[in-house]
Amino acid sequence: MRKKPPWTEEPRAASRYEDSGRNGQVLRLLREEPGLTRTEVARRLGLSATTMTRVVGQLLDDGCVTEIRKVSRVGTGRPGTELAIEPMAYYVIGVHVGVGTVRLGVVDLVGTIRKVVGFDFVPDLTADSVLNMIAGAVPALLAGADFDPSRLLGIGVAVPGPVDEDHRKLLMPINLAWRDVPIADRLESTLGVSVIVEHNVRSMALAEARFGDGRGVGSVAVIYLRMGVGAGLVVQGQAFQGGLHGAIELGHSRVVEGGEKCICGGVGCLETVLSERALRNALAALGRPSDPPNPFEALLAAAAEDPAAAAHTELITKHLATGLSFMVNMLNPELILLGGFLTTVPDSFVDRLTEATKEAVFPVIRDAVRLQRSRLGLDAGVNGGAAIALDQLFYD
Repeated sequence: MRKKPPWTEEPRAASRYEDSGRNGQVLRLLREEPGLTRTEVARRLGLSATTMTRVVGQLLDDGCVTEIRKVSRVGTGRPGTELAIEPMAYYVIGVHVGVGTVRLGVVDLVGTIRKVVGFDFVPDLTADSVLNMIAGAVPALLAGADFDPSRLLGIGVAVPGPVDEDHRKLLMPINLAWRDVPIADRLESTLGVSVIVEHNVRSMALAEARFGDGRGVGSVAVIYLRMGVGAGLVVQGQAFQGGLHGAIELGHSRVVEGGEKCICGGVGCLETVLSERALRNALAALGRPSDPPNPFEALLAAAAEDPAAAAHTELITKHLATGLSFMVNMLNPELILLGGFLTTVPDSFVDRLTEATKEAVFPVIRDAVRLQRSRLGLDAGVNGGAAIALDQLFYD
């Protein structure tokens, strides 16, 4: 089931069908550069004046593009009309399924979250039960606000594990006892709208490339620290999906020889020293409260006054830098964005992590290593789920 905007549905007139690809080209360009004039859009895309008039007319009629103002870019000639996406002409729902928590948000066409709801669940709950809870939360999300149900394009679900190549199933999350969960089939049958499923951190990287600090960057990676350490990469505007099921399991790279056994079955994985569980255990071992909302932030605060906490923080930093260096040496992203519990770290930590990563990176690319905090916040997964839905159901 793939509900799409009117111009991508079976047309009543041949011209609508013939222009559907052009519509997507125009919309993608306006997503990247809002405020272009008709003339500029036509020149960038190589469209004739006739085709441009027809395509823009259709988008204006549908309400998903609006005219902002008339401007003269050069000289004193006839002013051009600037165009932009109308954010709430359509919308999607982004869903982020975590380990024990779900967040759902209404997200507009330019990636802005308009409303969010969420709920917690016991991690040993069955996948069917959680999907029923998600389906039940959607009407509550749309209630009490001016969201036209007919303008809902579909739902994007960001999940904590690899997905099938059709983006419909969650295959095997490490931290949940779920296997081969047909998320799209289940939610589509219940809610009657299109559903796309994607690995959570890969979807966050796509959201950064589309609407965040990764816009205009050739390759952007996201490192997300919560229950574990996940990574996602977008290269030239496309989510990187190399290898089996396309997941970059940064948290399960070995960084400690002879270290602790990991939940994945490996030994010395990054997640044995850097994960929500590991961080809370470290705080308890240091005699600190182990239940702060952000345990990594609490550990950094403790390090400012406790030599033992400072030493542990330095060790964690080196282990994370080792994992990042693996990824940089193999994939060489232009920008690495730190998400989840890492969004609130101070500049001093970002600087130290950058330097530690550079130390283990091949010299030719060492100076290109660039890390910064993500600004999508803890609802980055909602943005991510929305980004995959928008890509497939509106901008494609």
